Amino acid sequence: MSIQDRYKSYIQLQIKKQYDNMQKTTCRRKLNTGHLTQQLQTMSNERYLELHSLIIEADIKSLHKHIFEHAFSIKELVIFYLKRILQFNAAINSVLELNPDVIEIAETMDLKLAKGDFKGKLFGIPVLLKDNIGTGDKLHNTAGAKALEYSQCDDDAYIVKRLRESGAIILGKTNLTEWANCMSSNPANGYSALGGQTKNAYGKYDVGGSSAGSAVATSLCLAAFSIGTETEGSILYPANQNAIVGFKLSTGLWSKNRIIPISSRMDTAGPMTRTVYDAAIVIGELVGVDVNDSDTLLVKHSSKDFTQYLVKDGLKGIKIGLVINENLYNLRYGDKEILNRVVSELTMLGAIVKLVTLPSDIKVPEYFNFLMHDFKHGVNKYLKENTRENSDLTLSKIIDYNNIDLANRAVYGQDVLESANKAEFSNSNMETLAKQVQNNSRAILDKCLAENNVDMLLSLSVALSSYYATAGYPAITVPAGFRDNGEPVGITLVAKLFNEDLLLKAAYSYEQGTKHRTKPCVNKLQV
Repeated sequence: MSIQDRYKSYIQLQIKKQYDNMQKTTCRRKLNTGHLTQQLQTMSNERYLELHSLIIEADIKSLHKHIFEHAFSIKELVIFYLKRILQFNAAINSVLELNPDVIEIAETMDLKLAKGDFKGKLFGIPVLLKDNIGTGDKLHNTAGAKALEYSQCDDDAYIVKRLRESGAIILGKTNLTEWANCMSSNPANGYSALGGQTKNAYGKYDVGGSSAGSAVATSLCLAAFSIGTETEGSILYPANQNAIVGFKLSTGLWSKNRIIPISSRMDTAGPMTRTVYDAAIVIGELVGVDVNDSDTLLVKHSSKDFTQYLVKDGLKGIKIGLVINENLYNLRYGDKEILNRVVSELTMLGAIVKLVTLPSDIKVPEYFNFLMHDFKHGVNKYLKENTRENSDLTLSKIIDYNNIDLANRAVYGQDVLESANKAEFSNSNMETLAKQVQNNSRAILDKCLAENNVDMLLSLSVALSSYYATAGYPAITVPAGFRDNGEPVGITLVAKLFNEDLLLKAAYSYEQGTKHRTKPCVNKLQV
């Protein structure tokens, strides 16, 4: 079977799971809207429609302009997003939980605004968080797992603290592929026991994972932006599938503190936005040195204005290597034609595109071992040290809990959880192996960039995820139009460690030069 046929079968199976045979279990948690209903009724339908043209597809800069010019209050902005969530969430299942205090927080910010007592580039801007990012408020942190339904983090994750310091409002939590796609080897992308099945914003297409809820919520304007997490492809793939910007950052640029881990060596959170400009703002606001994350201590990056790199002619003179390995360049039927169009667009915008190749398989056979080792020890450490309820839960106990009712708690199985729980490797051996994998990946990418004299590499979607993820290098995806069947598609650019500025420069120029993002047609959404 050809590569294209194998991938076609994978997509068809995902569509079948996500739509045709969608699972409905007793574990599904209802969205906690009861306490907000009365407050939402304070906004009339007429006012909601007035705000629609001001808020839908608006970037952070535009939202601030409207707030500061008193076109609407921060409370009205929050209520607008909440009403929109209630309107569409039953159809797409992207939001898992709402912040019960969000309207009161918005009212407080309106008072600060009236007094001129405000600061931060995200002041008054509502954001949704993937439900593996810890908060110290009333929200839960569950990874979508029934066993963690009532689990709460002991404090804000470092990046959540940075969001609050910048003035952002935590609107709620988004659904995800359960355990960030580390539960089953055969899952439905975007499915969790607590959140059910998240669906693509554009129709009957693979939603992508694991940050599915964050991608769909952002694309449908259920918040100004979202935060996702990635180990390998979990931000970029759902962003690609839902026509938004997703940025997998260099390992260590943002703290991983109090994020339910897969592998501390590869994990990172990242922005999921509708524009490159918004991604640049969010990246800069959340950078910082966290004493609880050794990677940030090592690199010691501080907050800075990444929007300074955004210029419309940013692609002029940039050298881009289009990776043409058959298993990467022509992964799906139609990929070659799309890439040929993309190359023409990039060239027209001033970029120099060269054809390059990479070794086809860079992962050592033991790669899965260190992931399982990291996952087991990372999850057990998080449960012991960072949960408010002082839980005695462990990965082993979670597996036993699921086994009591597999049909509801583990619809697609839990073989990956079981593999992780069986992982028995010495820390020293895993440290050596992890460093070997990282060094190997970096050497391969660095050699390709240097020998071909290019600044970054190009692919569609997440064809290069195994390369940039294991290297800890940054990658950004930007909307590049739609496939013949209407499915969104994006380009991905990959650069060397901490070259976020270069990627933002190129991505912004491509975005502004092509304007490929088209908002979803909400009339197609069906419960």
